[in-house]
Formats: sequence, C-alpha cells, structure tokens
Amino acid sequence: MTTVGITAEYNPLHNGHAYHVARARELSGADCVIAVMSGNFTQRGEPAVSDKWERAKAAAISAEVDLVAELPFAFACSKASIFASGAVDILVGLGVDCISFGCEAEEPSQLRNLAEVLVSDAAAIEDSRLDCMKKGISSAKAYELAVTEAAGEQAAMLLHEPNNILAIEYLKRILYWRGKGRTVTDLPVRRFGSGYKDAAGENAGFAGAGALRKMMEAGEDISRYIPCAQQFEDTALMQSRYLQQLKGIALRSDADQLSRIYGVGEGMENAIIRELRKAEDLEQLIAALTSKRYTQATVRRALTHLLVGASWDEVDRLAAESPSAVRLLAARDAGRRFMRERDDETIRIVTNRNKEDDQLSPSDRELLDLDERAADLYNLLRGRDIRTSSDRVMRPYIE
Repeated sequence: MTTVGITAEYNPLHNGHAYHVARARELSGADCVIAVMSGNFTQRGEPAVSDKWERAKAAAISAEVDLVAELPFAFACSKASIFASGAVDILVGLGVDCISFGCEAEEPSQLRNLAEVLVSDAAAIEDSRLDCMKKGISSAKAYELAVTEAAGEQAAMLLHEPNNILAIEYLKRILYWRGKGRTVTDLPVRRFGSGYKDAAGENAGFAGAGALRKMMEAGEDISRYIPCAQQFEDTALMQSRYLQQLKGIALRSDADQLSRIYGVGEGMENAIIRELRKAEDLEQLIAALTSKRYTQATVRRALTHLLVGASWDEVDRLAAESPSAVRLLAARDAGRRFMRERDDETIRIVTNRNKEDDQLSPSDRELLDLDERAADLYNLLRGRDIRTSSDRVMRPYIE
C-alpha cells in the first residue's frame, strides 16, 4: 500500500484543505492518505473552532482523508520547529512513503535549497541571530536577518509566508530522517486560492483558515468556503471563560510558580500577574504581553500552557523524543486496511486507551495524559461535561 502523509490543523476544514488532499493523492499515487492533526489547541496557542473529533470526522467524510491521528499537545501547541518535528516523526514512524504539505513558493526547489542551508549553517545562523538580538532587534527580525546573511535576501523572503515557514521546518526534519537512512520523499503543493490570512479574492470558494475564523467571529456565512457543514464553537464565549480561568490561576500563584510554566520566563511571569488583574478581554491581555521578545503567537502559547498547567520540564522532556504512540481520531476503509497490513510497529495507533494502557510505555502514557488534560480543559471552555466528552469516553469516527 502506497501512503502519503499530511500534517494539518483543519481549523476549520476548508475547500483548500480538500484540494490539497486530492492533489497529494493524485501526485503521489497513494492508496491511503494519513493526516496527523492538532488536537483541541493549535500551533498558535488558540482553542480550535471545533474539537478534534469533529474536525477529524469532517476530514474523513468531506476531504476523504483515510486516517487521522492526533498530533500530541506537547508538539501541537509549540513553535514551528517542534510542531513540524513531532508531525514528521509520527508520519515517518507510521511508515509513510511521502509527506505532503502546502506552501506559497512557486518553485519547491526554493524551499528545499533554503532548508538545506538552514541545516548546514544552523550554528552560524543562530550566532548571528543572537548578535542581532543583543542590539535590541526582535527575535523574529533577528532570525530573518541571519537567514538573509546565510542564504540571500530572496531566500529569506520565503519566510514571510506562514505556510512556507512550516514547509521549511517539515523539509528540515525530512532531511534529518534521510540522514538516518529513511527514504521518505517530500511533496510540496502550492496553495490554490487565497493566502492563509486572505479572503477569497479572485478565487471564489477558497479562503485561508485565518480569514475564515475572522469571518466567523464577525458572524459571516462561510458555507461557500467549506466542503461540509461543521459544528463550530462559540469562540467569544470560550475566550471569556479562558480569561476567567487564567485569572483564577494567577490569583493563587506567585511569580516563581508561573515561571515554571512552559513558555513563561524572563519577566513574563510578573507581566502576566500584573496584566491579568486589569485585562477586560483576552485580546487586551495578549496585546499587553506582546513585545519585541515575545510575539503574539508566543504569548498565546504560553497562556495556553498556563491554562493546561504544562511545565517547562514536562513539555521539554516529552517533546525531546519521537512519539511511539498516537491517538486515532478517524479512519476510512483504506485507513483501517493500512492499520491491519502495516508491519512496522514503531508507533502504536491507540484506538481505546482504557484497553491499551498497559501496553504503552510510561512516556507515551504521560504524553497522552497531557492530551487528555488539555481536552478536559477545552471542554470546560466550551461548557461541555468533562466526563462524557473525555478522551477516555470518546471513540474514533470509523467509516
């Protein structure tokens, strides 16, 4: 069975995602499409607009993804390099032949060439970035200047597009595995339609995920941009509950305790305690915490880790290793056949943790425990019963 792997968030699943799945299947000649998808919190540190079970079901039904597995929280709610490493490691561990991802670059070779430079010159680029930051330049701008110095201005311009940033991180991790003797190939697919942040423009029926979320917040109809009806959460209500939970945590914590939370440190803990007391809404809090050192995405991730109670020690330890178990969220016929026929058990596909817990390693149990904690807190934000909506109760969608 020929397989192509995809990394995704589907937040929400839209027509561009369905196009990517179809194109990846066509170009790779795959019999089975496997997606590794973020759980209930995304790479940008935000609660997803639908829970992971709903998004996985939509991907299986409307985009014809054959198997959807969860990207663990320790990787999913992290910076691009950790997100990409976790996703690629899972796909490689599952034994896919090819990994496909979206990009904005006209020529995939541009991305491949830049990825090779970033790997070969990693130490020099990091030294240059740190030198720039000592001059008061923000971390993101310092990195761009360091990459420009190493690879040239045209190559560095590729980093201005969010999908290119992740694409390059996927390619870097694929290069790592090729160096380990794995023969997985890469398949960048240029995005069709509008960009991540843009509405449809000249391509009717296509809009980026960020634009769709803004349209949803404004109460606009997005049905023309998505391949099927989906159940979306009340994001305004979730944000209000999110802020109130953060305030409760801050009231019973001191700065030292907050500094142990993943993503918090170097003074952010004091700013969180100070700003949470006067923040009237979540966006006001995020704006107050954003600085040259901390981007909005960095702040959002830190706050989500604070909500979940994930420490530096816990996340660093879990994200340092390639997962050897993943939770199944959905499967179609080809996905079920893949699970029956695979002969490489590098990664266990968990369908019912209650029955399989004693077969998992301690680190895998801890990884899934963190996922379950994040899921429970997400369900509190959406006003759901945490017993009936628990990961221990929910079952994969099987077609």
